Amino acid sequence: MSHKLLIRMVTTGMQKNKKNGIPYLIAGTLTVMIYYILISLAYCPYIYMDKKEAFYGAQTIAIMLDIASQIVAIFAFFFIFYANQFGMKSRKKEMALYGVLGMSKKNITLMMAVETILQAVISIGTGILLGTFLNKLMLLVLYRIIHQDPVNGMIFSVKGLSSTVILFAIIYAACLIYNVSTIRVGNPIELLHSDSTGEKEPKVKKLAFVIGVLTLLGGYTIALTTDSTFDASNSLFVSILLVIIATYCLFTAGSIFILKLLKKNRKFYYKTRNFISISNLMFRMKHNAAGLASICVLSTGVIILMTCGSSLMMLGEKNIDTLYPNDIKIEATTTDSGVESDYMDIVRSAVEASGVDGFDYVYRQYKTTMERIDGDEFVIADENTMSSISSCRDVYLLTIDDYDRYVGKEIELGEDELLVYRTDHVEDPTTLKWYGKSYKVKGTVDYDAIHYIINPTMTLFDSMVVVFLDEVEMNAILEQSFYCNDPSIYQVYIGLNTKKTITNEQMERFTEAIEKKTDAFEVRYKIEQRVFFYNIYGGAFFVGIFLAILFLMATVLIIYYKQMSEGYEDQKRFTILANAGLTEKEAKKTIQRQVMILFFLPVIAAIIHVAAASKIIRLFLQMVLIVNSGTFVLSIAVVCVIFFAVYLLVYRVTSGQYYRIVYGERG
Repeated sequence: MSHKLLIRMVTTGMQKNKKNGIPYLIAGTLTVMIYYILISLAYCPYIYMDKKEAFYGAQTIAIMLDIASQIVAIFAFFFIFYANQFGMKSRKKEMALYGVLGMSKKNITLMMAVETILQAVISIGTGILLGTFLNKLMLLVLYRIIHQDPVNGMIFSVKGLSSTVILFAIIYAACLIYNVSTIRVGNPIELLHSDSTGEKEPKVKKLAFVIGVLTLLGGYTIALTTDSTFDASNSLFVSILLVIIATYCLFTAGSIFILKLLKKNRKFYYKTRNFISISNLMFRMKHNAAGLASICVLSTGVIILMTCGSSLMMLGEKNIDTLYPNDIKIEATTTDSGVESDYMDIVRSAVEASGVDGFDYVYRQYKTTMERIDGDEFVIADENTMSSISSCRDVYLLTIDDYDRYVGKEIELGEDELLVYRTDHVEDPTTLKWYGKSYKVKGTVDYDAIHYIINPTMTLFDSMVVVFLDEVEMNAILEQSFYCNDPSIYQVYIGLNTKKTITNEQMERFTEAIEKKTDAFEVRYKIEQRVFFYNIYGGAFFVGIFLAILFLMATVLIIYYKQMSEGYEDQKRFTILANAGLTEKEAKKTIQRQVMILFFLPVIAAIIHVAAASKIIRLFLQMVLIVNSGTFVLSIAVVCVIFFAVYLLVYRVTSGQYYRIVYGERG
């Protein structure tokens, strides 16, 4: 075969198959672009390069970008391979016709190789070009999300370029091997008539159906019954895996099972409308169940990613205020319960030396340990506690004298009486046993007065604040506690607010003044931690947006290909229905009803999955931030509505192409 003829056949074939080819090229280009942007930013000098951070927390963002690029790389292989597989399925007849006309398999292989190389060059080249131009924009978007000042200069990553070219060259090579093997093992005549082969009615895959029901019940049960952050950290991924397995099994076997039941109902089945719909749906589900399940799983992933990302940003200030209730936070340890006056003198002198305009001081001292609670009784926590860590509590202990000073009023507390506060919001018991000794719970601790001492980063288990009559009683408990090394040690919290925003220079002078007086203080500034918070969680939100876009793109492409394949199949069904005596209006109505059922089934299932998973996801997020239930539910609702609107738009666009295939100009 001459080179001219080869090129002409390749270009002609690509033009004739542009309905499949153009979406394939667009999908490949966008996947290349997303991967290139992520890998380029991961090794960008404006973020982190050569072990140098461009700003505080930049290394963590670079790690997240690198991990995201690896996820995209794995996803890209299956995504592009799926799109290629669909395109190859629709071209089997074309390749078979070449064989019937006398073209050798060697020439067909050469033609397919040239075509694949052209597709790879177009997708990789365009994707890298778009990625290069969008890199700066994406960097500016990232900087905006994490509250950093914009930077000047363009980005071109040699490492990103080489990684992208190598990865996608391997992916397209794998696609070529699959295409060639498909043609070489087939007989041209059989390939030519492959879509004319009769089909048997699908059977219910009983094992798959049972597995689907059991895994769905298991996944939902885990998601709905998990009550602690620690349990959520262990159970979330198990629950996700079970639901994914269930989705594929139930779409594949469960749908056929339900349709078979409806078919057995003679009164329902032997009606013209139902007879045609159920028969057609049975064969549709046989071919499209895996695609529908993939749409459902990807849709669920998009909704969850966007919900988590939006929650991170919406709750940002709430988290910062909880982590740092004061502008300056000082922590220390001491064995002397009477150091408040001395410590406050050190802080006041540092305020004067630095020029910080402080006006509001908070001082709290307390002791802490970890205990295991069983109902209303504390039991000894020992080295085996990790096996039942969900029952553990981070416990903060104060004397009534210190507590009275913090709330500004005198509270009478008798012998063997306690004041209690619980972050799990369980109603306080009337009595509380501690290592076998009973205490009467007289009242609830004032949260506004003591919330400074609760460590919000200890999120694996809930916390309790307990006020004792005196230090003797408190130490008697601590001496028995397995996790308290020294009962005499007090933890100290000092916080102060400033009238004006504290500058970097003032922070340096304040820290230096403290360090001259004592090395016992650990000083942190809310303004610095706000920057760190937005760098970390803003980076996670940025990565989540990219992954959500990728999943959404895959969802749209699968929907488009599904509509195209069903369109060609339903074109024949439409003709058969018309020949069987149905009017054109009735045939259209029947097919449109089926399309609506198949199209919206995955997104409805995805929303049900998200609703079932909302509790365990919220608990899992509490490992890294404070999550308000109302805000989280609102975020899920808004994201679901937006996603459903986008899904509806995709339906309207793709269904137009579908109906043109089925009805032709009459549609």
